[in-house]
Parts: sequence; C-alpha cells; structure tokens
Amino acid sequence: MSAKVPLVRPISWLAFLIIIIVWISFMAIFAFLFQFNGIYIGSIIFFVLSISLQQIIPASHNKGMKAIKKNDFKTALEHFNNSVDFFTRYNWVDKYRAITLLSTAKMSYREMALCNMAFCYSQTNEAEKANDLYEQILKEYPDNGVAFYSLNSINTFSNKTD
Repeated sequence: MSAKVPLVRPISWLAFLIIIIVWISFMAIFAFLFQFNGIYIGSIIFFVLSISLQQIIPASHNKGMKAIKKNDFKTALEHFNNSVDFFTRYNWVDKYRAITLLSTAKMSYREMALCNMAFCYSQTNEAEKANDLYEQILKEYPDNGVAFYSLNSINTFSNKTD
C-alpha cells in the first residue's frame, strides 16, 4: 500500500513577476478600451485565460496528477508519458510557460512529468525503473532535488535489504 502522495510546488519568482506584468497589461489595455470598468474586464479575462491555459495545454499532466491522488499509478504513468511526449515535442511551450501557460512553476512540466513517472514506478514496486529514470532526470536536470533525494532514498533502502 502506498503512502500519502507528497506534492512539491516550487515557485519561480521571475515567472511570478512576468505573470503580474501580463495581468497589469491586460488591465491597462482593457482600461484604455473600456475606461474604468476595463480594469475589471481585463482582470476577469486574464483569470479565465489563466485557468483555461493551465487546464487545456497540460491536460495529460493534470490527468496524471488526478490518477496519482486516486493511487492509480499505472494510469498515471500513461498520462505522464503523454505529457513528456507533448512537452518534448513542443519544448518552447514549456520553456516559456510563464507566458504560454501563465504558470509560476519553477520546474518544467517535462521535468515534473518525469519525476512523477519515477514516483509511480516506485509505488508499483518497479524500483529498477524508478532508479533508472531518476538517474536520467539528474543527467538532464542536475539541480533536481526531488530526483536526487529520491535516488538516495532508493539506494539507501536497497543497500539495507542486501
């Protein structure tokens, strides 16, 4: 049986600042077009756009997170694999996620999906696959703390059982 699922959501403060600037720009444009009520209209449109972008574009990622919360790790693996494929194909969407997704995420969606896949492997007793994937993540993203500590944890527990 799996433990409660840990969630990590590091924020990029630069992305946060970019999003605030985009929001202010929406308010300014709509204030120019519709006078005082334009600030409200711009804010509403910004927030609707923000929620829509974060639900539609990373749909596979979101489905994977829902599957993890239900402890359905096999289904989550499929969704995260689709997410990795999408963000590999369209890496510019992930690279500029502060603008394309209005996301403050510090980790790229591809990186998050790979970490989530490795977590799912560890929850389905596929430690070898989890280990290999965490090593791959560290090669691509050397500063990934999730992969570093998870890999250390796997290695510690596997050494105790030898």
